[in-house]
Amino acid sequence: MVLVDSSVWIPFLRGKSELPGNLPRRLADGEARVCPVIWVELYSGIKGAREERLIAQIADFSPSLGMDDEVWIEASSLRRKAIRKGLNCPLAVVLIVACALRHDAELCHADKHMDALLKL
Repeated sequence: MVLVDSSVWIPFLRGKSELPGNLPRRLADGEARVCPVIWVELYSGIKGAREERLIAQIADFSPSLGMDDEVWIEASSLRRKAIRKGLNCPLAVVLIVACALRHDAELCHADKHMDALLKL
């Protein structure tokens, strides 16, 4: 199972050929997941009817991972660790990483903040 961040979905939606994490195969194999924060990011960035249709298809093939209390507890701990290390990461990024950790999902992304958080 792989949680696919918007930093990967957006290039995918826009037809980029170089995608991390072998996204097309993982979609075909039913491994790709999203979470509510990623949905907000995707929907807020829609550019046109074509992307809207593609995002609807993503919903069909990529179930959403829940963000229960454990995710929020993990996010709180992760953000505190980041601050102690001098990392200033956006809350959305912290929540996505926490969701991946909570569900023991690989995180497919192209975001330097996520790399830093995953090293904590």
